[in-house]
Amino acid sequence: MIYPRFAFRSWAALAVLLACPVLQAQDQPVSLQLRWTPGKTYTQETTTETNTALTAVGQAADVKMKVVQTTVIQVEGEEKGNKEARVTFEALSGEVMLDGKNHVFDSKNLTDAHPMIKASIGQSVGKSFVMVYDQDDQFVSVKDTGTMTPSNLGNPSLEGLAEAKEVAELYRRSLEMGLPQVKVKPGDRWTSQQTVKFPSAGTVNVELRVKFDAIVNYDTGPHAKISFEGEMKNDETAQEARRVSIGKGSKTFGQILFDINRGTVSFGAFRADITLDVGGKSLPIRQQVSTKLMKLE
Repeated sequence: MIYPRFAFRSWAALAVLLACPVLQAQDQPVSLQLRWTPGKTYTQETTTETNTALTAVGQAADVKMKVVQTTVIQVEGEEKGNKEARVTFEALSGEVMLDGKNHVFDSKNLTDAHPMIKASIGQSVGKSFVMVYDQDDQFVSVKDTGTMTPSNLGNPSLEGLAEAKEVAELYRRSLEMGLPQVKVKPGDRWTSQQTVKFPSAGTVNVELRVKFDAIVNYDTGPHAKISFEGEMKNDETAQEARRVSIGKGSKTFGQILFDINRGTVSFGAFRADITLDVGGKSLPIRQQVSTKLMKLE
């Protein structure tokens, strides 16, 4: 698997978003940059469905998993200074097929949960890190990732610290996936190119072809409807040891609804069809992820 924990699952999924166009002028460029408001708390709910075709690498059965994750982002700081957005993975529930048996779990009560599920959730629920942004909402750094790192006699390992930072950075990138740095208007198209380091697969180049479809009414008001499709490839120039690598033909596509007034993503639906190279064998993985902003208060 690309992601070693339940804590972060974000590249994937497909959904059809039905919304009526906003009856207003749509020819004026608008900003689709994330804006963090100090004193506000953002609560997200993410549903991820993953199918890992282990039979392709000689295992007896495929692994199917559905996870519902609650993430809370609390923002502190000043409008004219740096802002700190603390991300906390608050709860996890779902079901996973292991050894031909379906296991249901909920982080609120893991008494009867499978040992592997207990271990994975234990590394995720309640863990947090901080994303730092300047007064113009430009990303500055990720910090305080130590709580996500397993410790040995109270001292996190260097490898664990590095992996925790990669998970935090991957989550941060997922929030901004496909969003442009300049103002755009309906009908505009652009290409988003990013280099992302996955904890297991190493450095991956992600190229997305993005379109601003329309301004639509959703939830609290006008939203930019964005669609994209693209490919993922290993960065062959990166000098690093990889446990697995991204195979040819790995792709992702989806849609986003961006709240123009509040400067945040209200809904996103993505799907990824990924082929991993594991010891020379191809391992197909399909993920579908939908994320909804449940509360902003």
